[in-house]
Amino acid sequence: MSESSVNKNRNKKRKKSFLKNARKYAKKGCYGRGSELDADTYQYFVRIMEAYREGFDNDEDKIVFVNNVFEQTENSEINCSRNQVGCRVIEILLPFANDSVLIKYIEAFSPELRPLSNDRFASHILEALVVEASKRSKGEKTDTKTKSLFKGFVLKVSKFLLNNLEDYIWDTYGNHVTRTCIEQLVQIKDGECSEVVKEYSQRLIAWPQFNELCQMELTSGFLQILIKHLQKIDEDQLKIYLKKLIKETFKSDGPETGGFPKVFLSKSLIMLLETCIEVCSKKIFNKLYKNYFAGRLSRLAVTRNTNFAVQKLVQHCSEKEQFEEVFRELADHFKDIIEAGHTGIILALAKSCKSLSTLQGSFAQNLMKALNCWEPEERQQSFILCLSRFATFDKSIEQPAANIHKEKLNLHGTLVVQQLLSFNKPIKLVNSILSLDLTELKNLFCNTMGSHIADSYMKGEFVGEKSREKLVRKLLGTYQELASTKYGSRSFEALWNGAHLKLKLMIMEELSKKDASWTNTQFGQIISNKVNLALFKRSREDWKNSLNKVDKTEKILADILK
Repeated sequence: MSESSVNKNRNKKRKKSFLKNARKYAKKGCYGRGSELDADTYQYFVRIMEAYREGFDNDEDKIVFVNNVFEQTENSEINCSRNQVGCRVIEILLPFANDSVLIKYIEAFSPELRPLSNDRFASHILEALVVEASKRSKGEKTDTKTKSLFKGFVLKVSKFLLNNLEDYIWDTYGNHVTRTCIEQLVQIKDGECSEVVKEYSQRLIAWPQFNELCQMELTSGFLQILIKHLQKIDEDQLKIYLKKLIKETFKSDGPETGGFPKVFLSKSLIMLLETCIEVCSKKIFNKLYKNYFAGRLSRLAVTRNTNFAVQKLVQHCSEKEQFEEVFRELADHFKDIIEAGHTGIILALAKSCKSLSTLQGSFAQNLMKALNCWEPEERQQSFILCLSRFATFDKSIEQPAANIHKEKLNLHGTLVVQQLLSFNKPIKLVNSILSLDLTELKNLFCNTMGSHIADSYMKGEFVGEKSREKLVRKLLGTYQELASTKYGSRSFEALWNGAHLKLKLMIMEELSKKDASWTNTQFGQIISNKVNLALFKRSREDWKNSLNKVDKTEKILADILK
């Protein structure tokens, strides 16, 4: 499972709680925070939220629905936007509104920028308008006059906030609207828009309060956005920012507190440092490493507030010699890093070992030692389970592997497994996977995260042909079960795509025998169609000929795409 899918689940929960609270407030006669709506309008917006959540049969129904909603807000755009529930509905539906609706909102908001830019709710609509106007100013279907209007609106809001920067940069809502303006100005990719961004950067760096901006979370966040976008439009100005931060802002005035430089004692400064690492040149990267990280990496890696900075450093370390220096400082501390729960650092190290083609054997060995499965040698067979759980051998064996398909495996651990399978010599991990008993192996590949391990194993450049064949053979007898489940079917596809004809015939024999109830499942039906089970049952020769044609077509396409 990816980190983005985890965030989607959180957003669903928030939507449910929002509606629940909206209904609760209505029962008390309170019709939303912010501007007061009449009871009928408020209840109408709550019903709209419920209807939107239920979804639509097609896009046409959705457009009709959206247009009807915006007809109800006509001439009340600002009042509805300043109400909590009204704001939420408008913000969700605005991307689906037609240009005429967007223009009406722009016309309503334009004269009222001063109060709306820092309004608790309407500021979100202003952000949404800036984003949509920016997007449509580049739209192929939009006429030139309308494109100009949309771009003009983005510039108007951006210039207004620029001219009143001292009022809005310290305000939570105004600050976020301004961030959005900078992001959209850069995306429009227009000289006039780029000049406005440059003016923001020139004005801010000249402020006497610049260091104060860096120290506060809200304003530091703004600077991070600005610095990231300067990388795209003005590298000279970016260098000025980076040099000023190193020379003045990050510089320690006195002795280190707790053994760390000043930059690591403030969350706002740490986040700025991380951004600098992302965008800087190799020369400045080296300066940041020497000034703040060298000699402190093991302590920074196990400290809660600083471990992400170490992760960023490892991710952006592009020189092999420098990475090897970083690695050596962390190599004996894998166990401490894992116990601290900072496994993202281990993943970053794995990725850099892969991309820089260095220290791969040392990484694997140090990781096995940290998980207590290096010695005695027979413990190495448990490496795959220990790493997938990111748990030591002693803790891992307490959990029955037969139920691993139901387990919530460690995201970073399974991603490290995938990296290790792409290393030049993945034999230790390959042997560990092949040493699992049949039930354990099948259940690992039926796990939401384990299914990606099957894919990496079969696609691994340095996983030998014989090792791939061993895995496919080992799983004979489980293919119906794999094919019938959501994640098992993903593993099935990976195994199938990597199997040669003889093994595919063995799998087909298995799929065509016994009870065929697996084909009645949602995922089983997909697999059945993919492998052309019906044709196989009618004629094995025709199926072989059909498979050969598919293989030839895929080879031709692969050659064309090279």
